[in-house]
Amino acid sequence: MSSDEYDGYDLSEFTSQELAVVDANVSHMLRSIPERTASSAGPKIHIALEPSCTRVERSLAQQSNVVTASATASSTLHFVTAAADSPYSRFCSWKGAFSVTDLVGPTWCELQYEYGLFGQKEKPLHLRPSSFISRSGKQILVQSDRATSSNRRLKRGKSTHQALENELRPVKLTVTVTTPEERFGLRIVQLITGFNEIITGGKTRELPVFGIIHGHAVVGVIDEVVQVCTTSESMNRPDGGVTSPSIDGDTGAGLQSSGTSSQGTYTLGLIDYKTRRAEYLPPEEDSRTPKLQLMLYHRMLSSLLTPGMVDFDLLWSLMNLDPNKRFSHNFVRDIGWADATSNGEVCTDLNSLVSEWVVIARREKIEEGRMKGVNAELQLVYRRALDRTEGRDKGNGRKEYVELNEPLQALASEEPLVIASAIAEKLPESGVEGEGAISIAIAIAEKIKLPCPPEHYPSVWSQLVSAGSDQEDAALQWAIQDSLLTCAEKARTAWYLSQNEPVVKGSGPSSVSVFAEAKHQNRNLDVSKMSPIIGTRKFLMDDPLLDSHLDDILQWWMGSRKPRGVAVSHTYRCFTCEYQRSCEWREEKAKEAAKLAEGLLEI
Repeated sequence: MSSDEYDGYDLSEFTSQELAVVDANVSHMLRSIPERTASSAGPKIHIALEPSCTRVERSLAQQSNVVTASATASSTLHFVTAAADSPYSRFCSWKGAFSVTDLVGPTWCELQYEYGLFGQKEKPLHLRPSSFISRSGKQILVQSDRATSSNRRLKRGKSTHQALENELRPVKLTVTVTTPEERFGLRIVQLITGFNEIITGGKTRELPVFGIIHGHAVVGVIDEVVQVCTTSESMNRPDGGVTSPSIDGDTGAGLQSSGTSSQGTYTLGLIDYKTRRAEYLPPEEDSRTPKLQLMLYHRMLSSLLTPGMVDFDLLWSLMNLDPNKRFSHNFVRDIGWADATSNGEVCTDLNSLVSEWVVIARREKIEEGRMKGVNAELQLVYRRALDRTEGRDKGNGRKEYVELNEPLQALASEEPLVIASAIAEKLPESGVEGEGAISIAIAIAEKIKLPCPPEHYPSVWSQLVSAGSDQEDAALQWAIQDSLLTCAEKARTAWYLSQNEPVVKGSGPSSVSVFAEAKHQNRNLDVSKMSPIIGTRKFLMDDPLLDSHLDDILQWWMGSRKPRGVAVSHTYRCFTCEYQRSCEWREEKAKEAAKLAEGLLEI
C-alpha cells in the first residue's frame, strides 16, 4: 500500500460522508480563487485576505455600500463534526439544512432556544407537551400563560408579514409538491419570480435564499428586497437615489420602492420587518438577532448573484437531493413553466431550474451591467403590532388586551414599600444583611418609581441589578434581579386579574389577528394604518462579526459546548420566558451566588 503525507493523521473518526463534504469544500475554495496572470514567477495561486472589519466602520460617504460576494467569507472552510447527542443531530440533521432562524435565534438566549427544541415549540400550542426532559436529564415545566403570550406575539408577527406580502401579491397560486426535490425546486422558482419582480417593478417581498455557510446548507426568506439607485444616477434624482415611498404609504423605510424599476444601475437593498407591541424601538443589544439575520441574507444573496460562488453539487449532497430527478407533470403545470423558459428549454429538474436562475442573474448583473450587487447598508423596520381588539368600538363589550412584557413596567404598578421589602428579604442570601440590605432595597425601590421612558427600561434594569456599585458583586446582583423578577411577576398577575381577566383567561376570538378578520372584508388593506412603522435601524454588513457569531453558535449546535443563558444584566428577558421556573442556567447561577455569599459570610 502506498503512503502519503497524511499517514500520520488519524481520520477514522470521520465518516465517508463527512470526508466528502471536506473534499467538496476544498475543491470549491480552489475553484473560486483566481490565478495570477501578471507574472510567471512565484506561486500561481492568488491568496486573498479577508477584508478588515474597519471597512464597515467607515461612514457611508467614504464607501460605496456595494459588496459583490468575494471568495472570502462564504468559501472559508469551517467544518465541525456533530456529536451524537448534539442539538444538530437530534433536531436538525434530518432536514439537511439550517434555517436562518436556527443560526441567529439562539442569540437572544441559547438555553431558551434549546428548551424550545426539546419542548417542540414548532408545533401548535395545543400539541406541545406541558413538560419535557432536558439534555442533562432534568424535567422542565412549561409555564402555560407565558407560552400562550409568546404564541400570541408570534401570530401577530406572522399576520403582519402576510399582510405585507398580500399587498404586493393579492393573488395566490397553489403548487402541489410530492418530493423533496420539488419542494426545493419551488424555492428556486420563487427566487426567480421574486428577482424578476425586482427587475421589472423595483421590489419584491418574501424572497427565498439559500447557500452553504461554514460547510452547512442554510435556507431563509428575506422580507423585502428593493432597488437602490447607485450614486451616479441618484445625483440627478430629487430623492437622492432612494426610490419614493412604498405603495403602502410608509415614509419611515428609506430603502423602500415605489413599485417602479430604475432605468440605470442599482444595488439591492435588504429590509427586514419586526413587529412590536411597544411603541418604541428596542435597545441596541436586543437588535443583535435581526441584525445577524440580515447579514446572513446579505451573504447568501450575494453568493447566489455571483456565478460559481454556490457549489450546487455540494448543496444537493448536503440536503440529500437528486438534481436529475424529474419533476412531476402537475408540478411543472402548477408553477406555470410548461412553456419554454429564457434558455429555450422546459425546466424538468433542479439542474434546469438552476440553469434558468444563472441565466437571469448573469444577464442582469454581467451582460447588461445594471445590478451592481447587494447594498452593504442593511435596514430593520419596526412596526406596531395590533390586536383585533385595538381600534374597535369599545361599546362592543370587549376590552383592549394589554401585555406587560417588561418587569419594570409591572413593578411600576407596585407600592415602593412592597418592592423594598421583597429585595431586603432576599439580600441576606448574598451576604448583605441588616441596615446595609435595607438601605440598598429602599434605594432600588425609589429608582423604580422615578419617571423613565419605556425604551430605557433595559438600561435601567442593568443599573438596578448592579445596585449602583462600581464593583461587580455577582452574589448581590443575582439576589437583586431574582427579587425584582419575583416581585414583578406577582404584580403582573395581580394587574392581569384586575384589568384583563375576561380576555386573558380564554383562547377565543380575542387571539385572532386583525388581519385574519379583515381579509374577509377587504383584501386591499392599508398596512401603514393597521401596522404603522415605529422606527428604523440602519447598519452595515460586517463579515468578521457574522463569521465570529457563526463559529460560536455552530459549536453549540454541534455539541462542542453547553448552551449559555443571558448575562445577569439582561435577566429582564427571563420575564417572558416560559421556562424560567425550571431553567437550569438560573439554578446554576443561584448556586454560584450562594457559594460566593458563603465565602463572604465566612470572612
